[in-house]
Amino acid sequence: MSQKLCILLQTNDEYEFLWEGLFLSWHLNWLWTEFPWPVFVITETKEFSSCHPACNWTTLKVGEDVKSASHYSTKLVRGLNQLEEMGYEFVFYGQDDSWPECAPDSSILRSGWNLFLAENLDGLYVHQHSRHFPFSLGPTKYVLAGKRVRQFMVGSRFAYNHGNGWWRIPFLKAVQVTGEHASDNEPEGTIRAWEQGFKIWIVNVDWYDQSKIHAGGILKPEAEEMLSQLRFTFRWETEEKFACFPVAFDGSIIPVDIGSKEFVESTHSQRQKWYSENHGAHFSFAWSSLLTPKQ
Repeated sequence: MSQKLCILLQTNDEYEFLWEGLFLSWHLNWLWTEFPWPVFVITETKEFSSCHPACNWTTLKVGEDVKSASHYSTKLVRGLNQLEEMGYEFVFYGQDDSWPECAPDSSILRSGWNLFLAENLDGLYVHQHSRHFPFSLGPTKYVLAGKRVRQFMVGSRFAYNHGNGWWRIPFLKAVQVTGEHASDNEPEGTIRAWEQGFKIWIVNVDWYDQSKIHAGGILKPEAEEMLSQLRFTFRWETEEKFACFPVAFDGSIIPVDIGSKEFVESTHSQRQKWYSENHGAHFSFAWSSLLTPKQ
């Protein structure tokens, strides 16, 4: 993989409530062993790594003066300028509500990156194309791991959009104008792409869904559940002695080891009492009764 490629994620200070889920979803789902691309995150003034003790991503702070939502494009350009100064030429770009639920197939990432370079593409989305998206697409001769690659036609709406994918930094900068709101950036940036010409392709891969994450500045219930599971999975993978849910929802203590000596040697009436008074459905009384109780 090229040393001139990095992952770039864009957020705002006021969207800090998305950061823990963003970090954990990428940390746990991305294929870091095969694709260890460095990660940079655009913020205005806050340090992104404050979202989690394990986060070692690099924050690109672009300034207090661009905190307004109308400065989406300005923040992106400033972040890209910083990356160019570090020697980067390409980004795998995404948004703060792009929480991976899994990783794309490794062969798609590997062959997609090679295709991006070989075909001298301006952009290659690795993004689900839903039936309601108003894209105008044409064929290509390529199929990546069983996924057909298509190309955006000049005149297609949202040929430039905020879906995840590879971009050449000079092209991504060229379709920006400073002081543009996020909601205007996609349609206006698309028109600018039409005018200058482009080569933007897409492979249809379902690995994240931005519509699940937030609305009105708060996490949706589905995202709350995702975040809870991500926290659990992180502890499961990183803490050697982690015991899942040692405290029940009612505050009672669940045995961290159902097969403990105390439980195995308990009487049937003791088990029945533990089950009915403390643990409810958190373990199966029918199953535990199969253990031979002390008479």
